[in-house]
Amino acid sequence: MKLWKIMAVSALVFSGSALATNNYGGDNHGGGGDPSTPVFQTTSWNSEIQIYQSGTANVANATQNTAQNSLTSIGQYGYKNNASTTQDGNKSSLTLGQYGDYNNASLLQTADKSKLQVSQNGSSNYVNATQTANGSLVSIQQYGNANQAYAAQH
Repeated sequence: MKLWKIMAVSALVFSGSALATNNYGGDNHGGGGDPSTPVFQTTSWNSEIQIYQSGTANVANATQNTAQNSLTSIGQYGYKNNASTTQDGNKSSLTLGQYGDYNNASLLQTADKSKLQVSQNGSSNYVNATQTANGSLVSIQQYGNANQAYAAQH
């Protein structure tokens, strides 16, 4: 019976925090970056996709095909952000954070033992990045509005 009570209280606390809304920037559509955003850690799974969205009308499409021991992590905070990622590399990490409104990202990683990291803060920013070189790093940070970044590492 005690376990049931603990689970019920935990469910109430979790659902209450999920219903709470904060506006951290943007134009009242759900905000920008939330300072209380959870930090994702890899688990014992072979490969993992993690998506966290806070705001309205955000779209995330994440695919891992033959990736082994890899992590794809997407966080979107705001209004109408769009993310499309594909990861095929082994022992690799693909991380995307979009804070604000109308940001778009298209990311492809087929490299082994590599990192692809993108952060966009503002509105109407665009990133297109491809990484096929093993043991490499692509890191893109954009602040402001209407920025565009294109990266190809082969």
